[in-house]
Amino acid sequence: PFAKVKGPISGMIEKLESEAGADASHKAFCDEELSGSTSKKEELDGNVEKLSTKIDQMTASSAQLKEEIAETQKALSELIASQAAMDKMRANEKETFVANKADMEK
Repeated sequence: PFAKVKGPISGMIEKLESEAGADASHKAFCDEELSGSTSKKEELDGNVEKLSTKIDQMTASSAQLKEEIAETQKALSELIASQAAMDKMRANEKETFVANKADMEK
């Protein structure tokens, strides 16, 4: 009577052992993939951090350059106004000279 039960039990044990082996190889594959994914994620996180730092530096540099541009434009507009005033003064002096030239040559 035990022979009839022993055969199916042996079959079930073999089936469970083969399933356990398949599960173990599947787990090993998953662990390997997870390890690779984790290291790749850490590498990419490092790249993101480096690029974020670079973006922050470039943003600060951009702000500084914009400030320098504003200062240069202000200085240029002051220089243009000063040049216009000097040109006007020179034109007035020339008019005065031309008007008085005849009197000065006498």
